[in-house]
Amino acid sequence: MADNRTTPRRRLTARLVASACMSAALVAATVPASAGTAAAASPGTITFGQLLPFTGTKAFLSSWATHGDAAAVWDVNHHGGVMGQMLVAKSADDGGDAVDAVPALRKLLIDHPAFIVGPYSLTIEAVIRLFDPNHVVDFMIGGTTQLDHMNYPYVFRTTASDSAEVVAMAYYAKDRGLTRAAFIFDNSANTQGLVAPLRAAYTRVGGKVVANVTIVPDQASYLSEVTKAFANHPDVVFCAFDEQTATTLFTAARELGDLNVPWVGEDVLGSPGYAKAMGQPAASRDLYAVEGGAPTGPAYQHYLADYQAVWHTRQILSSSYNMYDSVIIASLAMTLARSTDPTVWVKDVTQVSNPPGTKCYTYASCVALIKAGKKVNYEGATGPEDFNQYHNTFSGFTVDGFTPSDQLTAKAVVTAAQVAQLASS
Repeated sequence: MADNRTTPRRRLTARLVASACMSAALVAATVPASAGTAAAASPGTITFGQLLPFTGTKAFLSSWATHGDAAAVWDVNHHGGVMGQMLVAKSADDGGDAVDAVPALRKLLIDHPAFIVGPYSLTIEAVIRLFDPNHVVDFMIGGTTQLDHMNYPYVFRTTASDSAEVVAMAYYAKDRGLTRAAFIFDNSANTQGLVAPLRAAYTRVGGKVVANVTIVPDQASYLSEVTKAFANHPDVVFCAFDEQTATTLFTAARELGDLNVPWVGEDVLGSPGYAKAMGQPAASRDLYAVEGGAPTGPAYQHYLADYQAVWHTRQILSSSYNMYDSVIIASLAMTLARSTDPTVWVKDVTQVSNPPGTKCYTYASCVALIKAGKKVNYEGATGPEDFNQYHNTFSGFTVDGFTPSDQLTAKAVVTAAQVAQLASS
């Protein structure tokens, strides 16, 4: 199972969080209270919004979401739409900046979307308090741990939390017999927030942390940091930092002869830029990214067919299947409720996605069951999309590596059951 996938950076600094909360507080009263009421953009259509970074340094993230959205829209509209109405996307650019997220959301609300896909973790804190009062269902993107215990009735997350992702990282290392780890994480607040849970999970599987090195991004050299990290001879490096930092850091590791063990990171390392920074043949041998979703089975195969129909390739962009599932779930919930009004169908999101019920793997088959009066349990392209009480999903994970041509390819799967077992042990 080979994919050509890349994955978003999903971090907020403490400064961004503070700015985001302030922005939300300042404008909450100015967003029309009725803006979330769904209305068709034209007769026979249903509008949904895409709140994404289409410009700026994070603009590449928008394609990962829109690729999944487009595949889902193709599938829904080619199977009768939602109660005969076709899905139509409207987009707004948040620039990956918390300051721009609120006006971008206000722009979307003018079109009265039935639901919104996005934003990423980069800007979610700026707008998360606005979905409930405006009665618009949102499927945000990203694993920020700040949403692990969220209580927003209109907000859902089909991407796995970073707190589960680090458990998958530890499990994968244990499964390969890698028992001595060096940590190399940048100094951002949210990245550092992963260190303690990763250490705990890795210790539970019998691993030992032999170095914990915090780096400042974008420095001229990291020779001293790499020397410290490898002083006690680790057999694996757990890491997280941006691409520019990666270029300098991997150069230092190459000079010191330390590109000879696996480097395992969160999903951000799935960008081809990291493979280029490490260089071949080291990247295809020792660079791994762990990302949410263990796509297999009939729903994933159907997704690939939809993706092929729209994009003429089956080399998907990472996280696109999460967004695909978001659009399908929203469409099924509206179908079950027989309404496009979010105040009516928001309660049906978990009714179509969670057990009990008859498992179904495609939009058309689920709709057929709903029309027959059956309770459905949609099993998505990402895997089981079962929301917990905090509207989070608990999926498996794919461990991706690189080919010699810097294309991402799936190397292993850590199942939801394996993550759950380790998380609760």
